[in-house]
Amino acid sequence: MHEGMHESGTRSCTKANTATPILPLAWEARRANWTRDKIREENLHQMYTMVVDKKSAREFMGGPYTTNTNITDPQQPGVSVGESGSCESVHDHAHEWVGLSGNTDHPDNEDMGVFTYAGRDPLFYSHHANIDRLWNVWKALPPGDGQRKRKDYDDHDFLETVFEFFDENQDLVQVKVKDTLDSRKLGILYQPMVQSDSLWINHKPNGTTPSYNRSDVRVSTSNAIGRHPTSFKVKRRAPTKADLRGTQAQNVEQLSETVVLEHVRVPELMYLTLDAFIDSPTATADTDEDSTAYVGSFTHLPSGVPAVAKLRADDDMYRTLNIRFSTSLALRRLGITNWTTDIIVTVVPRFREHGFGSNIQAIRFDRIRQDFT
Repeated sequence: MHEGMHESGTRSCTKANTATPILPLAWEARRANWTRDKIREENLHQMYTMVVDKKSAREFMGGPYTTNTNITDPQQPGVSVGESGSCESVHDHAHEWVGLSGNTDHPDNEDMGVFTYAGRDPLFYSHHANIDRLWNVWKALPPGDGQRKRKDYDDHDFLETVFEFFDENQDLVQVKVKDTLDSRKLGILYQPMVQSDSLWINHKPNGTTPSYNRSDVRVSTSNAIGRHPTSFKVKRRAPTKADLRGTQAQNVEQLSETVVLEHVRVPELMYLTLDAFIDSPTATADTDEDSTAYVGSFTHLPSGVPAVAKLRADDDMYRTLNIRFSTSLALRRLGITNWTTDIIVTVVPRFREHGFGSNIQAIRFDRIRQDFT
């Protein structure tokens, strides 16, 4: 994943004696002094966690929009609740890196930095083609633990959902979700990248998880994430046959255990990353994500233009969604095999210090709970 960088609003040319910059898949504040080898190693782990670790389409691509799952946020009547998948974090970091973040001459973070401008950057198309390619790579991965084949969505309502577009002849056409799941039917073939993909597919976490005294952990009793790492206790139970409903698992052994933050309300103009760790309550913004306790990240990019919107913190413009972190493999790596063992989930927030997001005191949600998919 190599792409050109922006300098003072223009894309720089790589000199013969200058190494091509590597796109880091970690939050920008942590990578300033990283070596190329460190960035590369971190990227491999991010890709392993965000792609290989995900058994279900829901974990990887997010929850399907259907008549059954499109519930309304009780705090914001009329606002539907979506669900982010891990692929979104991989996708968003590239947007943020290419965008003109922190450049005072470009306060709107033009190019790929906000969705308002993203489609005007030529890199937008190659980047999104790679994200589509990763969908094909994910489906071809071996079943792994639990012997569960990775499959497309099979929810009938979702697959029959219709979108309308103007085609190359300026004719209005209808496309259903089910028509887009196989890229070959769209006339798209991706070049095999077996050698490079194998680097992250076969990667395993190297970091260690620090020991701690469980009785010393301060667990939050409020459903809010402020500017500092926050730990929450999550009660666990064994899966039952009832948990199979709505999933593609054939038996409870194939279910993927997850932790869900429900009805998270993120301001539309905020730059935000939430990193999640289990049984690692000492995790901070400096904690290495290449660790056994890291279970994934959620990222949010602004959908508006900060410099011209002039929104106040009390304006009712929020993205409301559920955020799901996959925990099954991390629990096994940590040796937590007893279903009665509750876990500590520590969420490390990373805010962009300029723009609307700097005025926000906390990200609020309704509850945190165990789930299966």
